[in-house]
Amino acid sequence: MNRHQRRKNQKQQNKVSEFHKSLLNAIDLHSKKKFQEAENIYRKLDQSQPGNYDVLRHLGILKQDLGQYEDAYNFFIKAIEVKPDGFEAINNLGTIHLFNKNRDLALKCFEKSLSINSKYIPTINNLSGLYHRMNDAKLSIKYAKLALSLQPDNSFTNNQYAKALVLNNRLTDAIKIFRSLSKEHPNDSNFKINLATSLRENGEIDEANQIIKNGFDQEYKQIDFFGYYVSDKKNKLSPGHIKYYKNLLHDDKTQNHIKVTIAYAFFEYYRNQGEYNLSGEYLTTCNNLQYSMKEFKFDKEVHLFNQIKKITEKLSFQPKVTEGQIKPIFICGMPRSGTTLCEQILSSHSKISGAGELSELTDLSGLENLIQADHEKIANLEVNSKDQLFMQNIHDKYLTFLNKYSNNKSEFVSDKMPHNFILIGLIKSIFPNAKIIYCKRDPIDNCFSLYTHKFIEMSHQYSYNQIMLGKYYLLHKDLMSYWLNQFKDIFILDNEELVNNQEFVSRELVKYCGLDWEEECLNFHNTKRQVRTASIEQVRQPINKKSIGAWKKYEPYLTELFSTLGNQK
Repeated sequence: MNRHQRRKNQKQQNKVSEFHKSLLNAIDLHSKKKFQEAENIYRKLDQSQPGNYDVLRHLGILKQDLGQYEDAYNFFIKAIEVKPDGFEAINNLGTIHLFNKNRDLALKCFEKSLSINSKYIPTINNLSGLYHRMNDAKLSIKYAKLALSLQPDNSFTNNQYAKALVLNNRLTDAIKIFRSLSKEHPNDSNFKINLATSLRENGEIDEANQIIKNGFDQEYKQIDFFGYYVSDKKNKLSPGHIKYYKNLLHDDKTQNHIKVTIAYAFFEYYRNQGEYNLSGEYLTTCNNLQYSMKEFKFDKEVHLFNQIKKITEKLSFQPKVTEGQIKPIFICGMPRSGTTLCEQILSSHSKISGAGELSELTDLSGLENLIQADHEKIANLEVNSKDQLFMQNIHDKYLTFLNKYSNNKSEFVSDKMPHNFILIGLIKSIFPNAKIIYCKRDPIDNCFSLYTHKFIEMSHQYSYNQIMLGKYYLLHKDLMSYWLNQFKDIFILDNEELVNNQEFVSRELVKYCGLDWEEECLNFHNTKRQVRTASIEQVRQPINKKSIGAWKKYEPYLTELFSTLGNQK
């Protein structure tokens, strides 16, 4: 190599070194949330070296952090075009799909990223997080354990593992990890919120509320604390707090999901203050925003309900039953109809274990979802339901799955997935010895309770639109009339009857399960068990009548619901 070539190479190396230093500087500014300064450097680097994979990817990450998801998507696509095996950018693209509620595309991106680099921690954590959102306990903890084995000291990996533990009913272990993370990272709100949430699920409401209050007092502009803070009736907002969040709500630059959180928080806050007109206005705002974020096709629900009836009519399956197997209790009905309360009462009995809401039966059926179910998956179930081996497999695997929720004394394990009401025909065929409890509530009370709750992952999208909510309730009622006409041994648990005559109805409930009465079933609120539903605080208290007729304070805001339901009772 001659002197000229050496000088040329040296200049080139210097350029690369300067480029790399500038990129690291931009990333450092980015991590400190100095977004404009970081973007200026990223842009200059993009001009000096167009098509650089790392620059394009970090521009995408910056746009994602700013909530500019379309721009972020475009930068990630460009990065992947430059480097088709860029597993980092493919993973980043998956997070955009996840934000847009497109789980299938997100899953494909994460799986492709992992196939390129099987040890890339962000992708593994994202897969665990995705399955956590999908309520898939087994896969969520599988990937969480994998990430933990690769980076046991990574705080985000430990956080994801703890979240997976919660989903797998290992709440004590999860709380221990969240406590440790909160202590090690006192300025990270995410760890504190996860700790508070898990404590709440464990019935430690006061400590959970105190963590949220301390967090809000330290930084009231932290949106995650705000929503939890105002749900506690003891907490008050200052004029400064209210002004800040109202301005944020009406700012065009604020992302819709944040607006939903703010509007819902104001609904709860003004309800707690007894200002029902303001509360009703924010409830309407919240639900209109929430419903606009994801399409809901009512025709898909009609199709599912009709096809399930047809499938059930053609069933001719007799399972092979093994002596001594655990007996399932299916507690179902519309969400917010009293399923959590029912399970809390039953699980207070020494021979019944409560497993909470299980998606296992839906997964084994191949439907995957009982809301907005895919037509192809419904068609597959129709074919598979005629296969004796397929049906026996559901029977065996489901009961094996239930066993892990049992203890040595339990004869029964309850599954309180509300939407199992859709599968009652299948349940009666596959589990002829199962107990089925249908929770029924006054239609207006039930629908109002749904309309005033914000569900995780917009899983009950029909509930954010009054007309759609009313139509869905009537669809459910029609299907339940069909099942009750066919199967006379379903226990109907009327919520109002339970509230008005707790001991008599509770005794009848236990008697239906073929068990002797135990007084602990009256003191269900003292039972220590994990509760992961919207009824988390109600079941920690004795039965009361507060929720009956609660809609009357919001009557002017519910005209569409009334007209859709008609004279239902």
